[in-house]
Amino acid sequence: MKYLIVDDHALVTGALSMMILDREPQAEIHTAGTAADAVELVRREGDNTDLLILDLSMPGVTGTELMEEIVRIQPMLKILVVSGLVDQQSIMRVLQLGAAGFVPKSLDTDMLTAAIDFVLKGGVFIPSKLLAESQRAGFFNQAASLKSTNAEEPVHLTERQKDVLMLLAQGAPIKRICRDLNLSEGTVKTHVAAIYRAFGASNRTEALLAARRAGFDIDL
Repeated sequence: MKYLIVDDHALVTGALSMMILDREPQAEIHTAGTAADAVELVRREGDNTDLLILDLSMPGVTGTELMEEIVRIQPMLKILVVSGLVDQQSIMRVLQLGAAGFVPKSLDTDMLTAAIDFVLKGGVFIPSKLLAESQRAGFFNQAASLKSTNAEEPVHLTERQKDVLMLLAQGAPIKRICRDLNLSEGTVKTHVAAIYRAFGASNRTEALLAARRAGFDIDL
């Protein structure tokens, strides 16, 4: 497995690296401590990365600017945001951008490990307290209204698109989908784009949420 870790505190990147290597001694880990280095790292290593662990609060950027740039460069990259910012606006924005999870920095190591495992399997991780607050604030109703599929118009996917959707739900990166389905990268990206269009989604998270609402057997 390949991981990218972006945080401006060396102690944090070191601790996260050690935590991952304790679980996966063969893991490949790359780190960046500035926004500029993070962008360069994603350009260089993003294509076959399994997970990016991203701190939003980096010097020189505000809010979700860095994540927006990363998503623009690598829209299929699976991102777990680990942040000290836990306001509803930040949570909503990173999920709208397609983050596979949002973890506050106050979360303990065991829960962070569980979050990493969960998103690697294709889930969307939000701690229960933040989830309850988001639901009370109507986040999921807002998210659904942003890119919703008319319930009276069932979504039709080809069998191959369904295969790609199921692998997306398992958290598979593009390279693995290519390998598992014996398809070229261009073909897989074409199927992914078609899936996004079918569900009115702009990223993996929105597509999976919409697929579940449309009746597809997606676990989140």
